[in-house]
Amino acid sequence: MTGSIGTLALPTIAILSFKADAFDMGLLTALNYAAYPLLGLFAGVMVDRWRRKPVLVWTNVVQFVAFGSIPLAFFLGVLSLIQLFIVALVLSVTVVFFNIAYTSYLPTLISREDVVEGNSKLETSSSVATVVGPGIAGGLIQVFGAAPSITADAFGTLFAAFAILSIRKHEPHPSPDSERNFWREMKEGFQVVREIPSLQNLVVATSILNVGNTMFLAVFFLFVYDELRMSPLIAGIALAMGGVGVVIGAVVAPRLLRKMGLGPVLTTALLINGLGYLAVRASTYGPSAILLALLWLIANMGIPIYNINQVSFRQTIVPDRLQGRMNATMRTFSYGAATLGALIGGVVGAGYGIQSSMIIGAIVALSAAFLIRFGPIGAVREIPKTTQ
Repeated sequence: MTGSIGTLALPTIAILSFKADAFDMGLLTALNYAAYPLLGLFAGVMVDRWRRKPVLVWTNVVQFVAFGSIPLAFFLGVLSLIQLFIVALVLSVTVVFFNIAYTSYLPTLISREDVVEGNSKLETSSSVATVVGPGIAGGLIQVFGAAPSITADAFGTLFAAFAILSIRKHEPHPSPDSERNFWREMKEGFQVVREIPSLQNLVVATSILNVGNTMFLAVFFLFVYDELRMSPLIAGIALAMGGVGVVIGAVVAPRLLRKMGLGPVLTTALLINGLGYLAVRASTYGPSAILLALLWLIANMGIPIYNINQVSFRQTIVPDRLQGRMNATMRTFSYGAATLGALIGGVVGAGYGIQSSMIIGAIVALSAAFLIRFGPIGAVREIPKTTQ
């Protein structure tokens, strides 16, 4: 849930202000995911014990404080790379609780047969920020500097908190249980993933995907600034144009599901992602901004198609009372893998070059498509209308 401006501004500060190298960027990227292996299972149990709406509100409030600390420290002259690491870790903690609550909250608001359409609309609306955010961020960074521009993200998260508060549909309190046991509840979330082969398939494939993608992303902004020699403004515009791919992917995800079936559409989405990432390096062989925008657009189409359909499948087959723990288990493994991938990407980038990390990461991500194609979920065609 990192803000759309912060997505460009944080690595820009690290690279241009503090001369961050590949290892530093790998660590910064890893910290964005580090809370999942540490807190994911705990958060899953607690989200199933709490109402989800207040969790969404308070995580946005904490993000407002975290984002706001960066321009404040900048104006006081005390901003450092260490603070960026700390902010990334704090944001990671909020993302753990927000994402688990967010994914678990949707099935309480709409019927299960509407979850694919609902996830598509949510992904489409959030992807608008992916398109608009980098362009605005590039302009703000060019005019005001990277650190002051994050003020916009701080107030954006505060606005989001008020927007969530405005949701009127009543959310029932979780059923009280006088015999609740934390460890037993956490085990239930792990068991539901272990006992359903399609969920096992998804968690392994998504973990491999995340290792590859974060290896790539750990050094991606070094590639943009150091090898393509782009300014923040040009980088923001190119990434904004490439972000249109996220919108396209979100819009077509339900239609592709209906035409292709679940297994084939997930496989296709991962092929688009992996091959797109492999192709991004070609930006060095021509007008870099135009090529990056085009290739980034193609690469960006895959992940929303994959996420909308696999998350909808998970939301449909698991009962409401286990949604938080199931989502936490899935994300603990997959984002724990993302943390590892980012660290590996930083080490490979520092030792063997930025493009080596990008190539290896893209190939690893591409292999996830074959895990889906030849796994249990590869044979699934329709998302069930009721829980198993």
